[in-house]
Amino acid sequence: MRDFGLRSREFHAPWDPVRPADYWALPQVAERLRVQVDEAQRQASLCLAFSDMNDPARIIGVSNLRNIIRGAMLGCHLGYALAPEAVGRGYMTEAVKRTVRIAFEELALHRVEANVIPRNIRSVAVLERSGFSREGLSSRYLHIAGAWEDHERFAIINEAMR
Repeated sequence: MRDFGLRSREFHAPWDPVRPADYWALPQVAERLRVQVDEAQRQASLCLAFSDMNDPARIIGVSNLRNIIRGAMLGCHLGYALAPEAVGRGYMTEAVKRTVRIAFEELALHRVEANVIPRNIRSVAVLERSGFSREGLSSRYLHIAGAWEDHERFAIINEAMR
């Protein structure tokens, strides 16, 4: 995970919050992974990493189901990132589709939401290819790269839960 983050941090900088200087230091990475395991055990989130089949030891991307809410909503937020050397090969679309399938079939969720800076055209395209629908604009939604950024809200609904 650390290697993935270090390889990708400049590529993702326009789309990520400003990170502390020690964000990719081993103790901080290990602590984030420990928290992710704990949250997965409580079904509060699910963080997945993936690789190319030709190099399974090298992580090229991640997808996350965060803020899982049970009860009346049965939903979560989707996040994802891809290493720059893997862009344009369909990996992210495949990963998002599989992650949504896990959300619906294994976690029995009704709704997966994703929020994207509108000018992040590649990310918008991934969501559209994955079956997400645009729902609206959230003004100054997240503090990204040092500024409050508007985000387009996308969602996909588990049609099996009518």
